[in-house]
This record gives sequence, C-alpha cells and structure tokens, in this order.
Amino acid sequence: MIRPFLHRSGAALLTCLLAALILNGPLRAAAAEPAEAAGPGNAGQSGQAAATTDPAGNRLTGTARLLAGVDPAPGDPLIDRLAALDVWKQHRAQMQAQWTQVQARLQAMSQWRSQEVRLEEADARTLLYPFSGPDFLNAHSMFPSHGRYVFFSLENCGTLPDLEALSQRQFSELLESMREALRDIFERNYFITDYMSKQLNGRWVKGSVPVIAAMMALTDQHILRIEPVDLFPELTRAYTEPGAARPRKLLRGARIEFAGAGAARTQSLYYFSLDATDKALAFYPEFMHWVGQNQPATAFLKSASYLLHDNQFSQTRQMLLDSADTLVQDDTGVPYRTLRSAGWQIKLYGNYDRPIRSLSYGFQPDLMSAYTQVHTTTPLPFPFGYQWRNGKASLIVATREHS
Repeated sequence: MIRPFLHRSGAALLTCLLAALILNGPLRAAAAEPAEAAGPGNAGQSGQAAATTDPAGNRLTGTARLLAGVDPAPGDPLIDRLAALDVWKQHRAQMQAQWTQVQARLQAMSQWRSQEVRLEEADARTLLYPFSGPDFLNAHSMFPSHGRYVFFSLENCGTLPDLEALSQRQFSELLESMREALRDIFERNYFITDYMSKQLNGRWVKGSVPVIAAMMALTDQHILRIEPVDLFPELTRAYTEPGAARPRKLLRGARIEFAGAGAARTQSLYYFSLDATDKALAFYPEFMHWVGQNQPATAFLKSASYLLHDNQFSQTRQMLLDSADTLVQDDTGVPYRTLRSAGWQIKLYGNYDRPIRSLSYGFQPDLMSAYTQVHTTTPLPFPFGYQWRNGKASLIVATREHS
C-alpha cells in the first residue's frame, strides 16, 4: 500500500472497532469477550469445518458473499431476501465482471508460486504480512495452504455490517461502498492508503474485516468465526483509564477462522490494527515478539511504501529477518542490501524499474545493478506492486537456513 501520508505526515489515527459475530433474531447470541490469542503451536488445526451445521458461520459467510457479489447458499431468510433484490443482482453483475479479470491475475500468480515457491508442510507455517491492510487476495493466492496468517497495519479492524438493521436504500449504499473499497485492489493489485482512510471508515464499510470477509467469499472460503483478540488485556485496561498515558492508536485485533470448500481443516487469520513505528511500539513492547514466535514463518511484503528502508520501522524489519526463513516481496520490502549482508539466498524475477515518482526515495542502485548483471531473470506473469503496468513489476524470493 502507498503509505507515506500516514506515517510521514501524522494523519489522525482512529480507534479500531472490535470484530464481533453478527447478531440477528433467533440467531442472536451473547456478545463475545475478547479472546486471548493462541500461542504459535501448530498453525493449522485439524478438524472438520462445520460448514453446514454452524448457524453463526452460515450467517457470516452469507453476509460476506452478499458483499462480494457471490450467490449465497439458500436457507437463511434474511440472506435469501436480500439476494433477491434487484440492487443486489446489479451489484453481483458489476462484481463478477471485475472478478473475471482479477481471477486471471490470481491464477497466474498461483501457477507461478507452484513452480517457484515450494514450501514443505505449508499447513504448519504462518504467513507474516506487515502493512497488509485487508489484502487477503494476494496473501491467499500466493500462500493458500498456510495454516495461519498474521496481518498488521494501521487500518482499523472493524466488523461485518448488521444486515438486519439496514433498509433497502442503506443496503444499496453498503454495496456501493464495498465496490469502492475493492476498486484499487481489483484494478492495480494494491490499496492506496489515502483512499482507504475514507473507504474503510465510511457509514457502512467499517475497517478491514468486511473487506477481508468479502475477499474470502470471492475465493470460496466459509467463515466459521470472527472474534476480537486482545493480546495484552492488562495494557488495554491501563491505556483506557482516564488520564492515562496511551499510544495515539490503541492496539486492536480480530481473528477470523475459515475453511475452503470441502476442506478437512480450518485456517485462521489474525488482523491487528496498530502503529508499527518503533516509537509507538514502546507502548506494546511484546507485540513483535508475539508475531515473531509464530514459526516456521514466511514473510510477505508488497506495495509497502519502502517503510522497512526507514529506521522508524527497525523492529518490524528485524523481526522478519529473525523469524522468517522465506521472504517473498517486491522492492518496497526489506532492502536488497540488508538481505545480502545477512546472507540470504536471493532470486530475482521480472524487471526492476525506478520507483514511481511519489516514492522515488526508495530507489536501490544495488538492486538495479543486480538485475542488470543477472540478464536471465525469470519473467513475472502477473502485476505485482506499484509497477503494475507494462510488465515492469519485480519480485524477490529470499531464503535462509535457520541458525
């Protein structure tokens, strides 16, 4: 994502809404207490995905499919009624027209990954995705079998909308807002942070969770559970006391449990909203330790505004270098020189070009030289990062042996 606006100009930070289960009529349940996050353990939990017997999960999945313009399974009267509306059928047509093009891109990515990034026992691995925003599409297309995903970025967590409470006009506005929130990732394959600050903080689409849920629906995932996660409840209590010293942005988290169609195991995605600058992490000194203990780990970085080239994010950079044994990124991730000096094995793909004008400070002469010297870089058959036009995208795969 393009992020200099947020980290370089000190834009106002918003409090994250806790993710919660959809509450509705006969399916209404007591509000969930924030869950303590599971330890690293086994990333993927074996077990039957209760896709046909979990009413709450069916409502969550039905809501996500409506947002995504995907036909929901019949049987929920509310979901059935909304899916029969002309406004939703129009939304479906618009989404499907765009999705056809996006699918071709993701399929190319998946085919490339199957040849170039082969990871043993992927279901026991965790994907670490800093500065992710709600980008489930790229993470899942590149690493579909990882048992656990850990995302963190500035964008608020949010929650799925309560469809029961919406009028038909409001439902129409919700669908329009969802199309707007997905526009850039569909067209460019990355989010633009300045736009997201509005798109994910509107009246109807609130935070990253509804966008992640829609992306899960587009990739035929069944959502079993969405729950808030509080890694450090004692700090949460301390920072919410009147007059207490507190970070400008409080750490908030959500956990989404999901399963692919016909899958015999579930996967989990943790999404954390926080300011990951070193200065702000002083308020949460154990956060990077918690993220980094999820091993074995793959790191994924794209469209990250070269934040890891900046010493303001040294803790995030060091956590990735210490915790991951495989890193897949564009040129905006960990600097090439850092990977070389740390002894990582590096393979280059695509074509390296100078950064886009607004991010010119990210130019890496040594990376340009490396591409020039190789001469035989493997082509990249899909757009990736800011250079999404004209086949100029670059991608780096770096690996290392654990010491």
